Amino acid sequence: MKLFKKSALVLTAAVLLAATMTSCSKESSNLSFTAGTYTTVQEGKNGPVEVSVTFSDDAIKSIEVTGHSETPGLGTVPLERIPEAIIEGQTLSVDSVAGATISSDAILNAVTDAVTQAGGDLTALQGASAVKEITTEEMSADIVIVGAGAAGLSAALSATDMGADVIVLEKGINAGVSNGANAGGPIAVGTKIQDAEGENLTLETLFTHMSEYGNSTINDSLLKKVLSVTGETIDYFAELGMNIYLRTDNYGVGFRARHGIRDRGVDRATFLTDKIEANGGKIFYETAGESLIQDAEGRVTGINAVKSNGDKIVITAKAVLLATGGYLGSEEKIHDKFGNINIIPLGNTLSTGDGVDMALAAGGREDRNWGIVANEFSAANKNAGAWSFACNENLRFGIYGGLLVNREGNRFFNEEVMANEPLAGAETTLRQKKYYAVMDSAYYDSVGSIGIFETLGSPMAWKAGYLNLSESAPASRAHAKILSNAADQLAEAVDQGWAYKADSIAELAEYFSLDNLEATVAEYNDMCADGEDTLFYKSDYFMTPVTEGPFFVFEYEPSAWCTLGGVVVDDSLRVTDKDFQPIPGLYAAGLDAGSLYTSPYYDNEGSAFGLALGSGTLAGRIMAEAVR
Repeated sequence: MKLFKKSALVLTAAVLLAATMTSCSKESSNLSFTAGTYTTVQEGKNGPVEVSVTFSDDAIKSIEVTGHSETPGLGTVPLERIPEAIIEGQTLSVDSVAGATISSDAILNAVTDAVTQAGGDLTALQGASAVKEITTEEMSADIVIVGAGAAGLSAALSATDMGADVIVLEKGINAGVSNGANAGGPIAVGTKIQDAEGENLTLETLFTHMSEYGNSTINDSLLKKVLSVTGETIDYFAELGMNIYLRTDNYGVGFRARHGIRDRGVDRATFLTDKIEANGGKIFYETAGESLIQDAEGRVTGINAVKSNGDKIVITAKAVLLATGGYLGSEEKIHDKFGNINIIPLGNTLSTGDGVDMALAAGGREDRNWGIVANEFSAANKNAGAWSFACNENLRFGIYGGLLVNREGNRFFNEEVMANEPLAGAETTLRQKKYYAVMDSAYYDSVGSIGIFETLGSPMAWKAGYLNLSESAPASRAHAKILSNAADQLAEAVDQGWAYKADSIAELAEYFSLDNLEATVAEYNDMCADGEDTLFYKSDYFMTPVTEGPFFVFEYEPSAWCTLGGVVVDDSLRVTDKDFQPIPGLYAAGLDAGSLYTSPYYDNEGSAFGLALGSGTLAGRIMAEAVR
């Protein structure tokens, strides 16, 4: 087994529990183990986590992480903190680290397995923990910002630059957990980088493109104002030291608005957090906004917050900005908006709709643009585990324009949409709950040997295919050009229950109960023979027949980098009530600002990130001016 980088995180019973970990100590008498050291390997976020646990006859004495590939500053935190808590309390009833759940589960599962090997009593170790005494602290600031993502940090930066006293609250262990710290790159217009590369994109061009795509479903005045500050925001980040470059036009929209940021995670966020703190701003991690404070007239005058250890903070402020990043991590809200559906999260699951909830409780109202920013690299399925760029390659057929059917076995749209606009085109999958890619061996084998673009005859009219999946596409897209590992990974997909291979279409249909599949395939093959899609009018180069057995079917579910939909804001990012009046002291930015995003998602990639940054910059300036 390949084991990653070596590490020696050795914790002993003398180590004190970290102050920010919820106390879980309990009476641990009568614990009994077979003394010795036991080794186990569990799956983490980025690969295996190897752990050795040493027991005496009646205690867990030490926990050593001997190898892992977890991300420094994020996944490594639970590998250090959770063992401390286990040893200090002699208990397995410890909290996961916010923003690093998978890494937390890896270390907890490893110790649990070691306890079992040592003959320990899991019930005793997983029992109820002692109740921690809760404290309450009071403080004040000019501005409180809830969320240290793209919008929150850019708002804090611009507000502190103007001299405002700012407190930022962040659920995660640091600012590196946010989508803004990890996304590929934002749109911007008028940057020095664009000028240097001869990209003459104007504000008029970018605004007009996005406004027309939104088709009057967004606040155009707000969109214009936000886009107008994106260029200076990116230039500022570059001045702070971020490694920023101009990306190619991957989907043929006709301009290069998207920038890339090579720094990621904590490394990226630190450029901003260091400057905010140098300006006098304060950032509280593992601290969530809980409820807004309002006076008798409805003005927002502060916020109640809670730390991960249960302690409370009451902050009075002249303005509060909600920038909590949507609701991708809330199954309840996903089901409320889209039905009982799985949306596989690719982004930050600490975003559970807290900002929207607080705004509504304060008298705000929902905007109507509910949707997702979908995966542009492949489909997903929860049984395949957490999605990554190194996913099972059989997931990638979902965006290649081939035959897709719904749970009844019927085609349900023009599959070309997913191939041309995967970020936005996957919106249609929200209506299906699950959908299925069906193909024959000729297609499957060809995509695995020469790639999808060449399999379809290298159609230059398929812009997204040429730009991302052809031989001339950037090396960064190599993972999707030729699915050379798909055949070897098929057995895993079948074992996980989302794939099947059969000698007949009838057998495929029976496996997933796709009642109409045989008739659909017959009709589809007739249209392929005629070279014309008379049902949904798909381009002829996507019309590949399903005739040569054995045959394949893959079950997919929607996946998303983030959600769309929030509260109504005006063009100053003030949250408005049911009478269309701004709620004094309350602002929203980024994905919490529902009036800024359209559903389906914009067709120019990087829009969510760029609008989050721009709205943060704008909100910070407006609030700083308002609280003077």
